[in-house]
Amino acid sequence: MDDDPKISSLTATMLQSLDYKYDLARNGEEAIALYQRYLNIGRPYDAVLLDITVVGGMGGEECFRALRSLDPDVRAIVSSGYDNDDMARRFLDMGFCGYLTKPYRVAELGKVLKTVLG
Repeated sequence: MDDDPKISSLTATMLQSLDYKYDLARNGEEAIALYQRYLNIGRPYDAVLLDITVVGGMGGEECFRALRSLDPDVRAIVSSGYDNDDMARRFLDMGFCGYLTKPYRVAELGKVLKTVLG
């Protein structure tokens, strides 16, 4: 989930190159609707990547809380333009499984996904 179409497109290209299937959401509301749809058929996403700041929509932190109420086992990775160890620790303490600083490269995305998915 990212409100910047360029970042979404770039992330989609990276995920495709890593052989992951994905859906794109522009905000938390869309991400929750997609997650709910797959949860309803017993196939929740393996992981979600959430941008923390979404202009004019629900951001990653609020979205994560909503997803966790739907599925306590949701594996979420937070994405932020801020490279700050304290901020990363706060999100990991909140229950996020990983932290990516934007702009990230395909190797960094792959490494975080591999760690989160086991």
